[in-house]
Amino acid sequence: MARVLIVGGGLAGLSAALEATSAGHHVVALERAPRVGGRATTQPLDGFAMGYGPHLLLKNGPLHSITKKLSRVRLATQPLRPHRCEVLGHGLIRPTGDVRTAALNKRALKMNDQTHPIVQGTDFLSTWGSPKTDEKRRSALNKSQLLVSNEGWAGLVGRMAAALDEVGVFIECGLEVTRIEPGIAHLSDGRMIETDVIILACGSKTARKLVSSMDETASQKFTTIQRTTASVVELGLDSKPFQEHHAVVDIERSMAILDYFAIQPRLGLEGSHLAAVAVGGLPQDAGTTRFESAEQRLSALEAFLDERALGWREHIIQEGRQSKITLHELPSEELTQLSFAEHGVLLAGAWVESEHSLADGAVASGRKAGRLIAKAMH
Repeated sequence: MARVLIVGGGLAGLSAALEATSAGHHVVALERAPRVGGRATTQPLDGFAMGYGPHLLLKNGPLHSITKKLSRVRLATQPLRPHRCEVLGHGLIRPTGDVRTAALNKRALKMNDQTHPIVQGTDFLSTWGSPKTDEKRRSALNKSQLLVSNEGWAGLVGRMAAALDEVGVFIECGLEVTRIEPGIAHLSDGRMIETDVIILACGSKTARKLVSSMDETASQKFTTIQRTTASVVELGLDSKPFQEHHAVVDIERSMAILDYFAIQPRLGLEGSHLAAVAVGGLPQDAGTTRFESAEQRLSALEAFLDERALGWREHIIQEGRQSKITLHELPSEELTQLSFAEHGVLLAGAWVESEHSLADGAVASGRKAGRLIAKAMH
């Protein structure tokens, strides 16, 4: 049995903790935020689970699979429907009543014709413009396998946290790890924790900082990570300005809007819960620069909402905005779970090499790190 310290209480950290404790290790997890979940967390406000922009759950993906197993309560889900998803200027992904167009769109999707706007729109909705290839998510939307759960993302995180609590895994929030060395972690409150293995399940920037405190040369492996940021707006409305759409995507502006209530009626029958995102476009992002600042991008996203959800500003019950969050971190081939195993350190997160992306990448990476603890022990 090893003493395992997990830095980070997001999906990667929770997954690593579940895997490590299942293997019989003694686990302690630390999260510097006030609550666990990372960008997957949500806060219930007036009947709306307000969070960090649109999230879609891949059916039978790593996150869906693990959360189904952790509770006897059935996870009820509803899929994003292609016949209710519009690519602006090009129509519905699967139009009803137009057999010819539906067949042409289906053929383009099957052939993965990247010049076809419907394929581009489908890719954007399924991966939020990820530069990383994820064929499972790219085909999932057309098969109605991108889901919204009746519990929201807070419910999924809650299942994981509850399972850890049942087996006595301690998760302390509001506490930051400031420095690490082999076998020791230094905390922001002055304490030190002795441990056999440290799993860095935090963001790549924090992981690099901590690795640098131990080995400056080794931290250079982080320099090849390519980041893409996004602006997000979440709205709880007492009206339905989005009509019956599940989603609308603008491939030219790399923007999209979802209505959670339209996709999953169990979340709410009255009003709307809109989640909008604008991806990339800043000078430091990959691709074409379209905005001078994150604030300008956020204003453009609000203008997009003005176009597609008329009158939303007069019907707000709850709202949340983030002008800049890190959405994608393209993994470096040099960074794997075992990159710093000789120092007793493992890596986990969507930014670590994995066949999955987004939340599933975080979960898969965390579980793999939990299985590799023995390889990091001296």
